[in-house]
Amino acid sequence: MKSYNIVNIQEIETFKKGESYKGEITVFTSDIGPKFLLFGNKSVYLNAFSYMLVLSGRATLLVDSVEYPIDAHSLCILSPLHLTNFRQVSRDFQCLCLCSCKNFIDRLPILNIQHRITHGMNMYHYPIVQISEEEKHLLASTMEDLRIQLFRTEHSYQLEMIQNALTRYYLEIDNILDNKGINEVTERVPQTRHANILRKFISLLMLHYKTEHSVPFYARQMNITPQYLTSIIKAQTGRTVNNFICEMLYSEARNLLALSEFSIQQIATELHFSDQASFSKFFKRWAGISPLEFRNVMVKSKK
Repeated sequence: MKSYNIVNIQEIETFKKGESYKGEITVFTSDIGPKFLLFGNKSVYLNAFSYMLVLSGRATLLVDSVEYPIDAHSLCILSPLHLTNFRQVSRDFQCLCLCSCKNFIDRLPILNIQHRITHGMNMYHYPIVQISEEEKHLLASTMEDLRIQLFRTEHSYQLEMIQNALTRYYLEIDNILDNKGINEVTERVPQTRHANILRKFISLLMLHYKTEHSVPFYARQMNITPQYLTSIIKAQTGRTVNNFICEMLYSEARNLLALSEFSIQQIATELHFSDQASFSKFFKRWAGISPLEFRNVMVKSKK
């Protein structure tokens, strides 16, 4: 299976012209007729988090070999680990798409990463949300605003405008999913033992991520082996237990660096790292810059 990047999307003739920011984020519309062939009608991985809002028509979205019917009230939320393709596309099918690389999302102003992880893990096996007409228009409006910012290349603060528009979009998505409730979104997914393990892990992670950084701790709480827990979470979400723990720690570290007056040592202690050096090494591995450099960047962005 082949993996594609955002720049590859913009080369497809069937898509209307869209703009991107450094190949990291793009918003585009698409009119797709029955002869539409996405990437030669082959299922592919797209190296981005993708949000497809169906505006009109019907189609079948193939995700990891499972067929999902989609229509004008469908929002498709796809991760880079989803293998996707279109089938049975109607003549009037039209969608609005937002694609963003993980690196760009990680540089956003502070978001509630707990919401994003919880929603993402629960929706991994049913990535389709049915929304109301009002919700569809609201999401379309926020996506169009983001698209406008992508074209404003002469704006002195274009990056900040894009980040603010994307943050607003994510907050609208979170509000929709919160109002529906996670159980409502995922009620069509069989409640298997694996699904129950996933939900229990989510609950434990939210309670203990600051103090417990090891896979064995979470496995012990569920009376299973670390290897079994890792295999279940990997199968359910495509990601490892350790990845989720680190993402939670990284998000909280960003919050504390940006919004608190804690010293780097105090933050390291708050997040239960053995010492400041260990914390700084962890943060730089995820952010690409040191905690102090990140804090300085955040301070400058507020001026």
